[in-house]
Amino acid sequence: MKKVLFLTTELHKPFGGLFRFAIEFIPAWKSLLLEKETDFEPVIFSLKDPLTEPGDLILSEDFKKFMEREPKVKIYEGTRGGEKAYFIEALLDENEKNEFHKMLWEKYRIKSDKTTNWGYYHTLNAFWKYVPMVAKEYQAIKEKFTLIDAQDWLAFPAGFLAKEELQIPLLCRFHSGEFGRSLGNPDLESPPLRIETASLMEADYIQGVSCSEAKYEVFKLLPLVQELVKELKPIRSEEWFNSQLEKQRKYEQFLLLESEDLELITNNIAGIPNGISLESWMQVNKQMIKNGRQVLKKMLPGKEYYIIFEGRTEYRKGLNQLLEAYSLLKRNDTALIIFSVMSKEEEQQFQNKINSLGIGESTMIYEGWINEEMKKSIFCAADIITLPSLYEPFGLVTLEGLAADLACEMNGVTGPTVVVGDTGGMHEVIKNGVNGFKVPMEEDLFMLNPRYLADIISLIINEPEIRKKVSVGGSERVKSHSFEWHTVCKNIFSMYEKTIDGCGEECKVVKE
Repeated sequence: MKKVLFLTTELHKPFGGLFRFAIEFIPAWKSLLLEKETDFEPVIFSLKDPLTEPGDLILSEDFKKFMEREPKVKIYEGTRGGEKAYFIEALLDENEKNEFHKMLWEKYRIKSDKTTNWGYYHTLNAFWKYVPMVAKEYQAIKEKFTLIDAQDWLAFPAGFLAKEELQIPLLCRFHSGEFGRSLGNPDLESPPLRIETASLMEADYIQGVSCSEAKYEVFKLLPLVQELVKELKPIRSEEWFNSQLEKQRKYEQFLLLESEDLELITNNIAGIPNGISLESWMQVNKQMIKNGRQVLKKMLPGKEYYIIFEGRTEYRKGLNQLLEAYSLLKRNDTALIIFSVMSKEEEQQFQNKINSLGIGESTMIYEGWINEEMKKSIFCAADIITLPSLYEPFGLVTLEGLAADLACEMNGVTGPTVVVGDTGGMHEVIKNGVNGFKVPMEEDLFMLNPRYLADIISLIINEPEIRKKVSVGGSERVKSHSFEWHTVCKNIFSMYEKTIDGCGEECKVVKE
């Protein structure tokens, strides 16, 4: 078996995109392993925050001797996605932290100057430092690793250091990027941006969760990478510099290519979508849909059409634009329900905006996430599901909206219409008037005009035949082979092979 060191930081608590990705990806991976369709096997390393309770985690017997030698480190284990996962908990004292920050600067030009009051960054520092040591211990007591798969900037530095320590290739997966998260205006000195820049230099393979996301981040980061490589040339070697020039040439080639549909896979970079498990959606019945409608009517009685938003409240999710668009509808038969988790201060701010727009009687904020079964019922019962994001690398809610179409069509009813911002992966998934609607956006400006969104909502409400057509289209789109987790896994395994084949001299141990 080829052991893959799978690095992710967000597995302790059951929320967030990285958690969702892992707990759906890993079971599909394991099923293919059992069916002998791959010889890659995951070994999961994640982070345990010292400030949180262990919960379901227990101290790992596998690393008992290691913890005796390294009393500052605790290694827990738990089950995630049906697979054992190891959780590293550690803290660095002030001197260790300063030394580590110095090393990050010298090797990768990662600046940590602005992180004095950023406690979680220091927790990440300890994780990054100890991952190579724990991985080396794993190799001593169990088996050698073949490659590293690191999730997002939060885990990339651990991947950089583990690659150097273990002399194995590294794949870095962008679930989002700082240029997008900052809506095109990042702090050029920030650790996330510096880390993402270094990843294009250090990784043997780069993957984005959509073709659009991969291209956007590479296009934006490439000039920064070119400057970084020039700066480090005197410290490294001429051979290294030339290999970096070749890597940059391949990145530029990737930017010129187009995908036939949803995947674009080359020798050192790829854009492929995440998947969705449809089995539970296909078990939705008419009673569940009816129950969902009753819940919506109980929340805001006397309405004929229900628009829902489910997601975080950060600005790039487009909730402000949705509220403004909804206020432009001026319809008494339509309700807007927002499902989100927010602080009391955030909730009050949004409530004030709702009141100032004059939509208080037909708009409701439901504070807190709903369980998966109720979520399916509500999604299927809604008329419109909105995800008007200004930046969205992929957009899982989009797929869930299309899955609700599938569930409804299987029960002989019209499903919800999915409306998204025309950005990132949603640009590739949704086709206007076929399986949903995209709100036009000016490229690279991250601006969504509420009037356009209001016009689309009005069109959907006023044209029932369009809703029926789009529901059928959505149910077909979500069944695409590209969204099957087994397909996603096989694409990733293909990337693993390319990662091994394309790694440099520092990974020659694996090649041999």
